Amino acid sequence: MTPPDAESPDGSLRVRRVDVPSPARDRIAAILRSLPAASERSIADKRAGIEATATHALDQLGIRREWQRFPVSTPSDALATVAAEWLILPEPEREHDTVTVYLHGGGYVVCSVASHRDRAGRLTLAARGDGLIVEYGLAPEHPFPHAITEAVAVCRALADTGRPFSLAGDSAGGGLAIATMLALRDAGATMPVAAVVISPWVDLTLSAPSLTTRRSIDPFAHLDDLPACVDAYLAGADPADPLASPLFADLSGLPPLLIQVGSDETLFDDADRLAHRAANAGGIVELQEWVGMFHTWHDYAGELEAADAALGAAGEFLLRAATRGRR
Repeated sequence: MTPPDAESPDGSLRVRRVDVPSPARDRIAAILRSLPAASERSIADKRAGIEATATHALDQLGIRREWQRFPVSTPSDALATVAAEWLILPEPEREHDTVTVYLHGGGYVVCSVASHRDRAGRLTLAARGDGLIVEYGLAPEHPFPHAITEAVAVCRALADTGRPFSLAGDSAGGGLAIATMLALRDAGATMPVAAVVISPWVDLTLSAPSLTTRRSIDPFAHLDDLPACVDAYLAGADPADPLASPLFADLSGLPPLLIQVGSDETLFDDADRLAHRAANAGGIVELQEWVGMFHTWHDYAGELEAADAALGAAGEFLLRAATRGRR
């Protein structure tokens, strides 16, 4: 592992250790630890519980929302579509035409536009451009590679309109963002100008040592639930497939990549290994380790200082990519 606040000799990998005092951290961690283990509830119950607590505060931030359906060409249904919600910034806030396409987390089996609308909206505000959250189909109803097919379709539709785009995602959505870029690259399609992945889950073989070594300090991630998510999503497919576990893919040809991970995460090693492998493949990568933070702490923006700061840093990264050469 590269030491914190270091840069590789060729400048391809920058590692930063970010420490933002966040007094609410321990209170939030205690709440997370008090929740029932995810493995003790059905997928339907988990989905209902998440939707019941989803926040919808974007109107207060001045962001307008519009739904759109995008065509998806699949072997079984040439007339399929995928829904996505536009997050449209007020004109004074928008500095460029690049769209941030956001892919939500949830282990490929739970969560939605509603559950991730707030953090995606805050990210798009920080990036100073419009956003688009994809309501991709969840497993087990829609197993691998369905989510990738739908995310690729949205990106290609945007490219066809002439609008540049970036990709962002958290947890499983982070892995999905990497897989989507690989699929676009392999198809010779238009690539995003940059990507941000938050607490990315990129190894469905579950080989990361931190799944065990950091289990006691991450109040969020439920290790016991990950195998069930793998089974539901893959439906028998190989967990080492490069699109299922992009950690094992050829990562060459990707755009500039920002990876944010909490120091206390069970998925820490997924992020760390992804950063090094992407840089070794010739990419420009920044890995940010946020001290004391747990899995996808960004969900607590507005009450956790490190969440606000991390979304701000991610937005600034996307803004620089979107306006490169014009600032």
